[in-house]
Amino acid sequence: MSLFWQELKKIWRPGILAGIVLLGLIYYYMFPSFYIEHFSNGPSAQDEFDLSVEWVAQYGPTLEPEERAELDSRLAEEISIFDRQIRDIPEAAAAGVADYDSFQAFSSRHDHDKTELKVIWTIQDSTNCDTISTIQHMLERYDMSRDYLEQRDYFEFYTPQEKEAILAVNSWPRSLLSGSVMDSTNFYLKYLAQWTAISVILLLSPTLVRDRLRRTRPLQWASRRGRRILHTQLAAGLVSALLLSAVNVTVCAIPFLAQGPLALKDCPLGNTVWGGGTPWFNWTYGQYLAVLAGMVLALGIGIGAVTLFLSRFSDNYVSMLLKAFPLFVVMGGFFATWVVSGAFFFRTAWDYAGFYVTKGAEAICIAALLIVGAALTGWNCFRQRKLED
Repeated sequence: MSLFWQELKKIWRPGILAGIVLLGLIYYYMFPSFYIEHFSNGPSAQDEFDLSVEWVAQYGPTLEPEERAELDSRLAEEISIFDRQIRDIPEAAAAGVADYDSFQAFSSRHDHDKTELKVIWTIQDSTNCDTISTIQHMLERYDMSRDYLEQRDYFEFYTPQEKEAILAVNSWPRSLLSGSVMDSTNFYLKYLAQWTAISVILLLSPTLVRDRLRRTRPLQWASRRGRRILHTQLAAGLVSALLLSAVNVTVCAIPFLAQGPLALKDCPLGNTVWGGGTPWFNWTYGQYLAVLAGMVLALGIGIGAVTLFLSRFSDNYVSMLLKAFPLFVVMGGFFATWVVSGAFFFRTAWDYAGFYVTKGAEAICIAALLIVGAALTGWNCFRQRKLED
């Protein structure tokens, strides 16, 4: 056990940790911090999230038909509030806008000059018209016929299995999960997965190269216990990859969860009143977050195993850097982001692709990465044992 702790200390060197922390802060500021500062990006998205939280507290995670009827009175109430608010806007009165109906007629015209556009923007910023519009669109979507999908032309291009999955989701109870929350979740977790891949590669790349440069192998080979140090080093490396991934998930989860998305944790992923993607599995939002967090942890372990293998067969830091760079690109730039962003939803393989990701493909890819990592680790151990013999 003492050897294991010594190997952990060699991996978690203060200089490397300081570099990872500094790069992590820069990365966070450049990318995922936007989705914290603008958790619900735009007034309509913020209204959607606020209404979702309010209605979940009132009705539960789904909206039943008898509960939907109560929202007509809520819409009327919001319109009455708008009518009172607009009385305090002199520009509205000068433009002949006295209530919500007249504002709708005024704003729907296509020949506005600069003065009229300024009046519209002033009214939008000073009233609850975004809330009214959000509720109206939700009610229209809720009242839409459940078989409207089959009437769309593009529906015929799906396979029978895909059609069955889409129609099954369309028959679920209407979820109150906010689409803006799902958008923020997908983008934020995409960057979390990407940073996890990058940080694990940075932490583990020098691990086995350092011993080779310092010529510690001949010293280790002089004792029976030292000959098997590779097993301990690989174990310490994989544990370090898991620990660093867990730290990344924990640190990044704190500011994200502070925005309040867990208020919607019991809402089903599919058939939301706000519209959105089609999930393959009938999970709740809370379960979905847990699954994605587990995928990021597994991703870190798999990438850690591949990094250790490359480090094992690198003669110097330049050689390892030449191997680490394509690993950054493939694992951080492509694989990590693809496997997490929009995971387990009905989606194309990439933008403008002509085919769709199959059910559970993301989990299969993560499992394949773990199998490859286990195979490389096992081959390393087997090769070392052959040398000992």
